[in-house]
Amino acid sequence: LRSMDLSVPSSSLLAIMGPSGCGKSTLLKALNGHTPSTKGKVFLFNQELLSNYDYLKTQIGYVPQDDIIHKELSVYQSLYYAAKLRLDNPNDEIIEKKINDVLNDLGVSKLKNNLISAISGGERKRVSIAVELLTEPLILFLDEPTSPLDPQTIEDFLNILKVLSEKGTTVIMVTHKPEDLEYMDDVIFMAEGGNIVYYGDSRSYKKYFNVKTAVAVFSQISGESSSFWIRKFNDNKVHNNEVLDNHPKKLKSSRNLFSQFYWLTIRYLKIKTNDKINSIVMLLQAPIIAILICVIFDEITPAVNFITAVSAIWFGANNAAREIVSENAIYKRERMFNLEIFPYIFSKITVLSFFAILQSLFFIIILVIKFESSELPINNPVAMFLWMSFLSIISTFLGLLLSAYFKTTEKVMTIVPIVLIPQIMLAGLVTKLTNEFVEIISYFTFSRWGNEGFNIIQKEIMSPIPPEIPTPSITYLENQFHTSYKDIFGTMSSTIQLDFIAILLMGTVLIFLIYKTLKQKDSVSL
Repeated sequence: LRSMDLSVPSSSLLAIMGPSGCGKSTLLKALNGHTPSTKGKVFLFNQELLSNYDYLKTQIGYVPQDDIIHKELSVYQSLYYAAKLRLDNPNDEIIEKKINDVLNDLGVSKLKNNLISAISGGERKRVSIAVELLTEPLILFLDEPTSPLDPQTIEDFLNILKVLSEKGTTVIMVTHKPEDLEYMDDVIFMAEGGNIVYYGDSRSYKKYFNVKTAVAVFSQISGESSSFWIRKFNDNKVHNNEVLDNHPKKLKSSRNLFSQFYWLTIRYLKIKTNDKINSIVMLLQAPIIAILICVIFDEITPAVNFITAVSAIWFGANNAAREIVSENAIYKRERMFNLEIFPYIFSKITVLSFFAILQSLFFIIILVIKFESSELPINNPVAMFLWMSFLSIISTFLGLLLSAYFKTTEKVMTIVPIVLIPQIMLAGLVTKLTNEFVEIISYFTFSRWGNEGFNIIQKEIMSPIPPEIPTPSITYLENQFHTSYKDIFGTMSSTIQLDFIAILLMGTVLIFLIYKTLKQKDSVSL
């Protein structure tokens, strides 16, 4: 963006237009705090935006181009959970009234019980706006809201915006459709390079540019011809001389961490239970792999414990790998409003842990049934179940970190196998750890400690080499590790306590890294 100075009247409708890449969305995001400008200041209601963002953000509504609602929820559920997360201690009666009011105002009350995934793009846009209107914002920012709409729906939608402005809401909207200007009070035209070339009445721009249609304006403000209009606007613009309070009192919006955690968890669980097919497929991974083990192995060998450990890690990491990246737009918007990071992280962990426990239960039950009549049955099924659940739950932290770090689901799913392959190579089964360097690297994998834990619990396995006889499982595994293992950990080596501590420490580090990664997504210090 180039230097600009403008003032927007309250309760007005302002459109921002211009060719692609001219800075329309950049200006919108600078005004609402999503992506603050590197220089200059924005004042809302006579208060500087960034220094008072913790208070002002609750007065701002913002609907980006991407949907900010979960497609697995119904319209009512989306609004209900948004109200529980954003409003201060609202009871259900108040929420019900607010939801009905905003749905009626936006003309989508008939969709109240429909799943978001089952409604059109234009209807989803209205529901996204409904979420923002729950908090009765004084200013509403919309980024190309009419793009997915048909002409009739656009007219209805713009009339709704007019009603909102008459009720006191200021609306600032990025659009690329000239016909939208018929409903706007003012318009900003931007030229390539982040320059404003017109800011004024939406019915006077044709005279200003000496054109007959809005489309003709675009040829004037693109390419070399734009320089003329940039100079003309800069020479004629009237600077805003309003005296603003540069030292307003800082105010805080209230937050309840436990309430956020509770409602985030309930919403996330509802998302999972509504998405029945994906949830069933996720749960079926465990019995499928367990049944394959039963088909291939007649006795418990080192490979059974190894596959069980790797499966637990796979369940946890794979279950979580899409869970943050798939809702980046929703997270960003809720974070801008009042979302705290730790309740968000632990809501994910809580629900994913529930599924990890179910997967572990199915997995171990099948193994117990298979090896019940073999020479070496499962030694301690309860301990095996608890250890697999623990390993799988901590592994979800790894998946969540990947999901928080990468920007697209495709990138995350590409990197997941690369992250999991070392877990296979360094567990002490595929190959003997022949030097101290590789031994130390293995300490930073879940599989190393998880596999050892299963072998300690199982106590005995069938020797994988002739003569195939019952063999102390931990003795076999120790021969696969480098001799420095016992030198480093002494009497703690080859104990379930060391395995537990090692995995727990890595899990703690991962939670910290998830927090730091999500924190780095903040544009404003929150």
